[in-house]
Amino acid sequence: MADKKPFYILGVAAAVLLLLFIFMGSGGSNFDWSENYEAESKEPYGSFVIHEVLSDYFPNNSFTEIKEGLFEELPTSEGVKSNYVFFGESMFLDSSDVASLLNYVREGNTAFISSKTIPLDLMYELYYEECNYEPWDDYAVFADTTVNFNFLHPQLQKEKGFAYQFLDENKPAAYGWNYIDSAYFCEEPHSMIQLGTINDQVNFAKKEYGFNGGAFYLHTTPINFTNLNMLPEKGIAYANKVFSHLNEGDIYWDEYSRVGEGFGRAYNQRRGGGANRTIASEESLKYILAQPSLAWAWYLTIGMGFLYLFFRAKRKQRIIPVLEQNENTSFEFISTIGRLYFLQNDHKKLCQQKMKLFYAYIRDRYNLNTTKVDDEFMTKLIAKSEVPSPVLKKIFDFYKNIKSSQFVSEQTLIDFHLRMDEFYKNCK
Repeated sequence: MADKKPFYILGVAAAVLLLLFIFMGSGGSNFDWSENYEAESKEPYGSFVIHEVLSDYFPNNSFTEIKEGLFEELPTSEGVKSNYVFFGESMFLDSSDVASLLNYVREGNTAFISSKTIPLDLMYELYYEECNYEPWDDYAVFADTTVNFNFLHPQLQKEKGFAYQFLDENKPAAYGWNYIDSAYFCEEPHSMIQLGTINDQVNFAKKEYGFNGGAFYLHTTPINFTNLNMLPEKGIAYANKVFSHLNEGDIYWDEYSRVGEGFGRAYNQRRGGGANRTIASEESLKYILAQPSLAWAWYLTIGMGFLYLFFRAKRKQRIIPVLEQNENTSFEFISTIGRLYFLQNDHKKLCQQKMKLFYAYIRDRYNLNTTKVDDEFMTKLIAKSEVPSPVLKKIFDFYKNIKSSQFVSEQTLIDFHLRMDEFYKNCK
């Protein structure tokens, strides 16, 4: 919670320059009000101000932009802790990027990610062991015009919070505010820690990772740090409280992984499917529609396309598609991960994957909620599966011991498998 006078001075200076930039224009009418989060953008929802602020946040340390990829540019630990920061609607990480980021934090560094969505590959690594909850869903969202942010730590908390209003073309408008669902928080020792809220929902959380003090800080509303919201004094104050969690060290700004929210959500839904990082710019279409001749050409092209499709559809029978049988991708994904852990001789991880499959089998076959394993759950499972209580109790007791163990031997893995196999052979 150190005093950040340089942060305030630079922030106020940048705010004044941005105000002059805005009001010396044509009344704000020529500005792009879309969320782009680009470091060089001085538009209302760009990241020019926060980029300038963070570049001198720790004067005695370096500030580096990642432009070629995390695998190529994110450093390995040299004993001095540093910080990775990301701002954007969504982020694209391939398998090598995810591995690099996890290794970076595992070595004791800090990763701050402010995004409206998060890659499922990364989400799975951070959440899948906690609270018996499978992270197949993205951040939750609610719509409102004005919201209130605050912190849970007494030294950061503000009595009336920090009120924010979403503006579109300088007019209040409804906006989708993202937050982390309560299902991600439980009383497990290594579950996520709540740090900040938006209208009593959690939008800022910490997830410790590794054994060297490394941590992920997940922030679901990056719009807090855009140029427009960094102008008022409250914006600077809020940002200063958020970044008080960073290590005092070098900062690595990720300019490479940012993609549009729609692309990020589509990628998450495909769960790792291939995708092209190059995305068509919305600026090009806006320019075309702003020019009368180009706009008429654009509309004429679209109209001719629709006419072609209309007359072609009347002359040829529509192709009847072949419907493929639905597959349970959750089972397939967990089984694949389990095989990887087997090849790595990671018996504990393999036991955890087998338990995931066991929970999925119970949900699919008996339609039971596995979030809370209590007496009522056990009674229903015994009644529906017709498996004796001692057999089921052995499975859950055995898994409880495995979770609390630092090392799991091959014999323990075999014994755990035999207990599960007994259930599968006798269940109805």
